[in-house]
Amino acid sequence: MRIFRLHPTIMRHSFPRKLLFLSSLVFAALLFGTTGYMLIEDWSFSDSLFMTVITLATIGYGETHNLSLEGRYFTIALIVFGTGVVGYGISSLTLMLFQGDLPLYLRRKKMEKLIARMQGHTIICGLSHTGRYALEELLSTQHQVVVIERDEANTGMLQELDVPFIVGDAAEDENLCAAGITRAQALISCLSADAENAFVVVTAKSLNSKILAVAKAENESSRKKLLAVGADNVVIPSHLGGMNMANIVAHPETLHFFEHLHHRYPNQFRAQVHVLDERWEGLPLERFLKEGFDGKAMVIALERSPGEVEFSPGPDIIMHSGESLLLISTQNPAA
Repeated sequence: MRIFRLHPTIMRHSFPRKLLFLSSLVFAALLFGTTGYMLIEDWSFSDSLFMTVITLATIGYGETHNLSLEGRYFTIALIVFGTGVVGYGISSLTLMLFQGDLPLYLRRKKMEKLIARMQGHTIICGLSHTGRYALEELLSTQHQVVVIERDEANTGMLQELDVPFIVGDAAEDENLCAAGITRAQALISCLSADAENAFVVVTAKSLNSKILAVAKAENESSRKKLLAVGADNVVIPSHLGGMNMANIVAHPETLHFFEHLHHRYPNQFRAQVHVLDERWEGLPLERFLKEGFDGKAMVIALERSPGEVEFSPGPDIIMHSGESLLLISTQNPAA
């Protein structure tokens, strides 16, 4: 499978430039021959152009008019140098239009248009194991995703999944802008080095201060540093993996129950955290559940403030803007 490269700085104008260059070669050869016959033989433009074309095409027609000695020498020079130029230009144009750059160029333009229409999408930086799992989960929940990956050898799966992607460094402004960073809702940085993730977060926040930046860290020290440079949330995969392994041993029944629900209802059952906005200020929890989920949701906890949590809140409890609800439902909240 051939991978097509979308690079915002190098590839954006390469096809038009190559097309212009090769077309100019062919045109220059025709212009050279036509002008030469007009000056040397004093022929008309149409006769000179016709003689140039049949000479460069090596068709073998007879001379348009009898050639002078100078005209014959000029014809020899035109055959020696001009046919090579025209042959190279036409063969390169044919390969470019039908086998190489044109299909890639059209696919790239289609992908650029697709990204340009996206609003509120998620950008995943790096197709590490963590990035692949994040991509799989987002696609399963019908999220729009754009991937930035440095190694184009890892992008074959993205073409198969029809996921728009950019080959390049996620820390570069032009790559983030090409991914629609100013219109994106969230960014997930899953690069292998913590320093790279920190640089991606800083760059993303400088381009869109409101974006939700989630980064991967290797240890607690890196987590604190990533939070300090602007990451909204930092995940330590090894920490989460260890907790899950411990829960398998300590609470196997509970974990089995949730895994069973998740696998049986992959696109319906979900646990989520919902941050309350001004619409729910001073209203009872019952109304939120009725209007947002048609009553088909279970509230596990209500976080009043960091460290202040009410578990299993009743339907009459009053909500306030900025509080968070941890709930289990079979659908996304209504808009």
